[in-house]
Amino acid sequence: MVIIEPMPKLLLLIDDPNEYVHLLQVENLPGLEIFTEFNPECDILFGGTGRIKDALPNLPRLKWVQTISAGVERLMDPSLRRDYTLTNARNVFGESMSEFVFGYLLFFKKRIRPRVLAQRARQWDDKDGGVLRGETIGLLGVGSIGAHLARTAKHFRMNVRGFTRSSEDCLDVDAYYHGNDLLNFADGLDYLVSVLPRTDGTNQIVDASLLNGLPPHAIFVNVGRGNA
Repeated sequence: MVIIEPMPKLLLLIDDPNEYVHLLQVENLPGLEIFTEFNPECDILFGGTGRIKDALPNLPRLKWVQTISAGVERLMDPSLRRDYTLTNARNVFGESMSEFVFGYLLFFKKRIRPRVLAQRARQWDDKDGGVLRGETIGLLGVGSIGAHLARTAKHFRMNVRGFTRSSEDCLDVDAYYHGNDLLNFADGLDYLVSVLPRTDGTNQIVDASLLNGLPPHAIFVNVGRGNA
């Protein structure tokens, strides 16, 4: 007896699915049916965690969920079903987050706002903001995004510190800190960047004692989860 499996059906739960439809069609995946409107027969789901959460009760054939984000905490609620494979987006945000973070660092270092205001007032701003070379950046979390930030910082010849639970895998980090060494990690930083995920272990890591442990001139940038 030959058992014929139904063709996989993919549901795209995103605002503008056309780009993803094109990318999937280019891959020429045999037998894959792609839906941009809700279809309860779909067994593969791709999208943001909020929409995925709402759709879970209405997809009885669901086998695989791929999120568009790295964070999946919305889907970790114990009341939600768990009878499917869940995968998140990894190793795809490093470049974008590095540009975001260093955009802010350069905005402050190069005094962009004062220069724009002076230009509008038809005044000459001759103050030099300096360069990033030799300054110290501290990374709260050195996963895939943190490692990309460390690599970018080295292009600017910065000193890089990393605070992690235990790992020391990224060779672009000059000094690692763990556990109760958080205030030593913060001491002397010019920039503190959080890329922490939302977990029980990251709740309120960035508290008053940490912020007070930074030099007065230090700048804090958070591209991780707000619970930290």
